[in-house]
Amino acid sequence: MEAICESIRTYQVQLVPGLLQTAEYGRAVTVASRAWRTPEEIDQLVRVRLTRQERLTGEAPLTYWAVLTEGVLRQQVGGPEVMGAQLRHLVTMARQPNVTLQVLPFSRGAHASMYDPYLLLTFPQMASLDLVLTETPAGNIWMERESEVACYQALFDGARMAALPPTESLTLIQQVAEEYEP
Repeated sequence: MEAICESIRTYQVQLVPGLLQTAEYGRAVTVASRAWRTPEEIDQLVRVRLTRQERLTGEAPLTYWAVLTEGVLRQQVGGPEVMGAQLRHLVTMARQPNVTLQVLPFSRGAHASMYDPYLLLTFPQMASLDLVLTETPAGNIWMERESEVACYQALFDGARMAALPPTESLTLIQQVAEEYEP
């Protein structure tokens, strides 16, 4: 679905979204998940994730908007060096014209999207095809009913309104990246 959609909006609670992950961060997440056991399986998953990222930079890139909680920046994945590089990569990606990145700081308190991460996929010309994806350890859950999609659209709008503006978000990401420097 990701290959044919025109935009993705995502809210993430603890992990950098796959389309914004560095290879090292993605590898650390994959190893920690314990779902893939062999080095070959892990390598394959990382390669697939990196190939998927071409949707952000290739011909006719999709529009991508991510709201990340501050926990995504502070959950150290792969050690300080990997995490610092990952955060610097987020800043680089957020400077692309088709990518918007916002951070929802801990200080903003309770909000409607607090429960689980999700992705909203929008398709060209037919809003009735829009989908919501929530990922769980047991598998992915796709929602397509108009009322479900509308609910998640409202949740995302609330999250982005509660989050820091993009420029302030990048400043915060850069500050946290510096905390991982030796």
